[in-house]
Amino acid sequence: MEAHVKTVREILHSGDQFLVPFFQRHYSWRKENWQRLLDDIVALTEEAEETKHFLGPLVCTPFNPVPGEVTPYQLIDGQQRLATLTIALAALRDVAKLNALESVSDEIHEDYLIHRRRQGVQRFKVVPRLGDRSDYESIIEGSPAGTTMTTGLLGGYSFFKREWKRLVGSDGETAIRRYLIASTARLSLVTITVGGENPYEIFESLNSTGLPLEESDLIRNFLFMQVPLHEQDKFQSAHWDVFERRFDAAGGYEKLSPTLFYRSFLMRDGDYCRNKAAYVEFKKQNLARGLTPAAQVAELQKFAKFELWLRRPLTCEVADFREVFSQTLALDITTAHPLLLHLLHRHEQGTLDKAGLLGCFTDLASFVIRRSVCGESTRGYGRLFPAAIKVIRQHARDDLRDFLLREGWPDDAAFVPHLVEFSIYKRERNKCRLLLETLEHEHHHKEEVNLKRLTVEHVLPQAIDGDDDDGKSWQRMLGPNWLVLHEKWLHTLGNLTLTGYNPELGNGSFADKQAAFAESKVSLNQHFLELAQWNDQDIKQRGLQLAQLVARTWARPAGGPGYITPAPAPPEQGELVEVETHEQRRGRSKLLIRVHWSRLGKAGSDEDICEKKATTTMAVFLDKLIRVFGEPMAERLTRVPVSRGYPLSNNPSVDFLNPAQGKPYNHQAVGKTGLYVFTNLSNEEKRDDLRSLARSLEFPPDGVEVSLID
Repeated sequence: MEAHVKTVREILHSGDQFLVPFFQRHYSWRKENWQRLLDDIVALTEEAEETKHFLGPLVCTPFNPVPGEVTPYQLIDGQQRLATLTIALAALRDVAKLNALESVSDEIHEDYLIHRRRQGVQRFKVVPRLGDRSDYESIIEGSPAGTTMTTGLLGGYSFFKREWKRLVGSDGETAIRRYLIASTARLSLVTITVGGENPYEIFESLNSTGLPLEESDLIRNFLFMQVPLHEQDKFQSAHWDVFERRFDAAGGYEKLSPTLFYRSFLMRDGDYCRNKAAYVEFKKQNLARGLTPAAQVAELQKFAKFELWLRRPLTCEVADFREVFSQTLALDITTAHPLLLHLLHRHEQGTLDKAGLLGCFTDLASFVIRRSVCGESTRGYGRLFPAAIKVIRQHARDDLRDFLLREGWPDDAAFVPHLVEFSIYKRERNKCRLLLETLEHEHHHKEEVNLKRLTVEHVLPQAIDGDDDDGKSWQRMLGPNWLVLHEKWLHTLGNLTLTGYNPELGNGSFADKQAAFAESKVSLNQHFLELAQWNDQDIKQRGLQLAQLVARTWARPAGGPGYITPAPAPPEQGELVEVETHEQRRGRSKLLIRVHWSRLGKAGSDEDICEKKATTTMAVFLDKLIRVFGEPMAERLTRVPVSRGYPLSNNPSVDFLNPAQGKPYNHQAVGKTGLYVFTNLSNEEKRDDLRSLARSLEFPPDGVEVSLID
């Protein structure tokens, strides 16, 4: 890294060219920024000649210099300053021309704005990104369109031209040279030239308080930089826009970030790509294969189609595929996308038939569901599924099955009893709904039922109030140990069904629910009609029946290594020992919170919050909510349930007390707010609780996305 203090004259009066990368935002300075720069320039003209003003850093990386051509640099930081300085100089040039000072006008134009003997894009000393480039070029070439604009580059040019006219007045050349010297010889920047590092990491470190940068931005920039500048407009319209628009919001689906797709794409042949290494790996693969930008985008198009099928199942035209893609989406296993892209590519090439492909999807779902219920950790899935690609040869399904069996695919003997007692609604809500909908489909309705309009119903209600008749009837059914039995069986599969009457049923009696079930077209509800009561034994019996059906639907092949259920992990100090021991072992995946601030009515682009620890991610997210929405949000978060029913607390020693140990459960400080969040829960529960919080705060459905990643 090299750092030098240089004046604007030294930076622009050279053979260098400064390119704004495609990962940078568009020009965004406004009147207050222009006015501040102008004030600094004017102040310099009123001070001693040796006085200089420091504008800030100019960080760049050298980019593929070619002998005999201008020396190009990518601007990592400082593009707004440099673009504004050049349009201000262009405005001063045009004021000189209005004053019939042709020699001064030519001096500014040829010394600071263009490379006089170059053609095309190489002619310009600063090259903004596409979208800003045409306006910028019109300004530099002396023919700006839309001089009544008040924003953007044209707005900036109009502002400076108007102000230069006012300041120059009747002083003519004397005033113009005074402002030219102040703008070029007395303004300085620290130029930092960085070579060899990952520009993504450089930009992130410099831009920690600015707009978030995604690796997809850097990949876009890398491809465009392989295209000659004069061909970039054509490349964008003919190739890039078509590809990138695939990820726009469409058909009821929200806009997607391409970054996760790139990582899956890079692992499609089984080679692992670390998180935040997608740009480096993409560049390495592209250069090693020698693909042209157009050929690379064509390949990306092919695999993006598969990725979007997985994320937007209803966009797939094949009905059988839509069903398995919907199941995969409900399982929330984006870590398996490299494997699934590989299998879909095999199918498209004709080396894997439709039955084999659908079988692979079903086997993968079985593997994930069974391991989840049996308490296996999801940690390592990010490496495990790409590794499966390496063992797949001619017989894809058989090879994949052998691999999954070796990795620990729970058999019925382990899975069925675990599922009977597993609190699936509480711990794996998406999987819970998937199982119930699939079980309902197994009944082969004569009359179509729209399952998406139904809600999950707890037959044994979530709350039992001993002060009303309904609550007392439930207590009698469960017996004297009703409180313990209620907690054990409440969220298990045997106690759950689908219904359109959820708000009306609520915590009503079993007799009231039976009457509603009798009117229901949902086949799952027929089970309850002839029962005299609903207690723990009834729940267990129905749970066993349903678990056996689930085991047949998502079967495990016979043979392979015997499955050994993992031993419970020892509880950590302060843990909720009763229900959390095996969940904590499954809580080592990362929590990702994507906030669409504009959809929440706040300024700013999409932001991803994903710290090393899920508890930190949770606390950072809550802290940002309070900082963005202010004190009313802090007050609200101390009243509504945030985590396992606990609001935020300013006294965790009391509010989060574990009476069995005489000390508080695990908790985390929320920034410097003086508030704390209860964190004694699995990552899956953190995810579910934050999703519930977003609903409680009445955020738009697509305002905050919460998921787990490996």
